[in-house]
Amino acid sequence: MNAAFPGEVEFRAKAHPLRRRSTFILIGVFWIFTVAMLSIRGEFVDSPPFLVMTPRRLAIAVFGTLLCLAMVLSLDRLRARSFPERIAWGVAGAVVMAVLLTLFATLLNRVLLPTPGLPPLTWGDTAQWTMIWLGYCLAWTSAHLALTYHWEAQEQRDHILLINTLAQEARIAALRYQINPHFLFNTLNSISGLVMDRRNDEAEAMLVNLSAFLRCTLATDPNRAIELKEEIALQRLYLSIEEARFSERMRVAVDIPEELATSAVPALILQPLVENAVRYAVGASETMTTIRIAAERQDGELRLIVEDDGGEGEIPSGGTGLGLTNVRERLHAQFGARGRLDARRLSQGGYRAEIALPWKAQA
Repeated sequence: MNAAFPGEVEFRAKAHPLRRRSTFILIGVFWIFTVAMLSIRGEFVDSPPFLVMTPRRLAIAVFGTLLCLAMVLSLDRLRARSFPERIAWGVAGAVVMAVLLTLFATLLNRVLLPTPGLPPLTWGDTAQWTMIWLGYCLAWTSAHLALTYHWEAQEQRDHILLINTLAQEARIAALRYQINPHFLFNTLNSISGLVMDRRNDEAEAMLVNLSAFLRCTLATDPNRAIELKEEIALQRLYLSIEEARFSERMRVAVDIPEELATSAVPALILQPLVENAVRYAVGASETMTTIRIAAERQDGELRLIVEDDGGEGEIPSGGTGLGLTNVRERLHAQFGARGRLDARRLSQGGYRAEIALPWKAQA
């Protein structure tokens, strides 16, 4: 038997009580209807008085309820079979139910509780009642199979939705976890460069900051949104690592309105953009370069901006090649068409990357 994946047990647990409840309701409604129809029929044919027959009809309804429950259990054991096969078994079961109901009613009314005024039993009467009960039983079986089909179709839709949701979450997590190796690769290269230049104190400071950064990022759930102020704090921690190399030619400006500080954003969504700015603007320039991180709200969207005033030409395609592609894929996976990244060279020099995503007040 295949093990259920996380979340599957939960929706099955919710579905099963609903299925059982609807099955019990169907059986109850069916037998209330059947007793009512038999009582109405009895008023138009030569039948014993209503008060005489009512207890007997109720006893038949109890027996019929047990038969219906037995049919439910039997058909449930055939869930692995195709639906046409279950229909065939349902028809066969309805025939058996009709025969048993006829025998029980005959035994009850003529042996256990003899009903006065009944004419002698004939084979024609037995066949007629068997056909009457068969009509009722086929009606109930059809309704039960239709209800079963509905619930199985619903469970299949829920199952597919759950699988898609889990796949989406796994994709988002995979994209999120790409960031740390990418960042770690570049940072270790920087530490290596500092060591080779015998800038040991700066290399040690970078290692300490790297440890703190990784501790914070690895503790963050990749599928959980965080507040924008937390994201900015993570980027400040990352930039403190890069200051060991570029403190004399890197300036950081953060412009986050207070009312947007608690906006919900994907964790580390800015990391590749800030890293690109450091690597391709600060790292490629010998003059002071300013990296600006800003946020603004427009038309129900949150805009996150990372721009610099240094570097020349487009961002090269070397390295691990994750940066902008990672951000675009994360936005698409999480927000669809509502998540966008626009990255372009500025006419006055520098580079600007702007993220647009649905605005939410809190993570």
